[in-house]
Amino acid sequence: MSSMFRYFRIMCLLGCLGLGLGILPLQAADGDAGQPGSFLTYGAGARAMGMGRAFAGLADDATALYWNPGGLANIPQNQIILQHATLVDQNSYDYVGYDHLFPYIGTLGFGMCMLNQPEAEERDTYDVLGNSFKNQQMGFLLGFGSDITPTLAAGGTLKVVNQTMMGSSGSGFGMDVGLMYHPWPQLNVGLVFQNLVAPEITLKQDKERYPMNMIFGVGAKFFGDQLKLDLDVSKSSEQGTLKPRLGMEISPYHDVFLRAGLDDTEVGLGAGYRYSDFQLDYALGLQTVEMMHKVALSYYFGGFELKVNAEPKAFSPVGVNKVTVFKIRCQTKFEIRLWDLEIRNEANSLVKKHSGEGFPPNHIVWDGLLDNMNPMPDGRYKVVLIVEDSSGQIKRSSEIFVDIQSILPLGVSPVEMQE
Repeated sequence: MSSMFRYFRIMCLLGCLGLGLGILPLQAADGDAGQPGSFLTYGAGARAMGMGRAFAGLADDATALYWNPGGLANIPQNQIILQHATLVDQNSYDYVGYDHLFPYIGTLGFGMCMLNQPEAEERDTYDVLGNSFKNQQMGFLLGFGSDITPTLAAGGTLKVVNQTMMGSSGSGFGMDVGLMYHPWPQLNVGLVFQNLVAPEITLKQDKERYPMNMIFGVGAKFFGDQLKLDLDVSKSSEQGTLKPRLGMEISPYHDVFLRAGLDDTEVGLGAGYRYSDFQLDYALGLQTVEMMHKVALSYYFGGFELKVNAEPKAFSPVGVNKVTVFKIRCQTKFEIRLWDLEIRNEANSLVKKHSGEGFPPNHIVWDGLLDNMNPMPDGRYKVVLIVEDSSGQIKRSSEIFVDIQSILPLGVSPVEMQE
């Protein structure tokens, strides 16, 4: 597929999303403000926030215990995430999360969110200045998700919330429950019951009970996960109207992400970049009169991964280093049925493929020769490992590149070139 057609396809999809965003109603930016526990609606992770908080149907990173604990079962790697957001009136909101995978058991997640408000001065009915005070709200999350069947996962999040206001403090306990169903490898259906067990907090003599919120989400992936869409609909026990959320994430280049979304309070825009095991995400929330900025840094390690390395990364079938060795690291959630190691040239044409059943070998040797034993043309070649597991899901490793260099500059020996 040509690059021109690829970008044309992405632009068409962006246009369709823009049309869909225009159809959804954008209400005033009051949302859930004023409801008990409204600070827990501020979200987690700049990635989901850039998608307009539409994430219950995807929930595939360390914020899953917040958006849909059923998605914890589908996280591919251990992840640590740190997020900071600036809100209106000099308020700030922070989230810290960590997820750890236990193969064949499930995923355990920890999270903490905190709303900080600047100090305020207390005044009585006669406007006499009293003591200063600081309001703060915190939530501690502990979640676990696991597969019930190859296509259905379930999870739960226990949470302890604490609120301090004007010298009074109170705490409460609650629980969320989520399901994630995969009727097809590229389609997710999520169902979340937030505050199924509702926290209750008493400040002085006033008791507040957090409302239950139900979210139904559908997430879809297209073009080898280059495009992800999520449509959520939420219904609160405190409000009679349904609230839609629509978001998308595209990856026009490898490890580069662009996002857009819309919910009932704001338009979300975002971007992200992943380098090695780190990912930096940014989101901008556009409300009626304000803009909010969110930044998150994630670190990925261990877990389920497909990884290919080449040693050396440059070789010559007719030189000193006549072969390169592809070293494969493969850890998947379900048993692998089929695997392919594809080698493509700069025109993206397939020039070599190694295939097999079951788990791939630890290493594969490539001699850079054609079927007629002549060397392949000099140039850069792209290598990727593709596997299909027993659940029917297709997984791809990150791309690596190998150079064939047989034509040498004048005065340079093959040994000197490799060095």
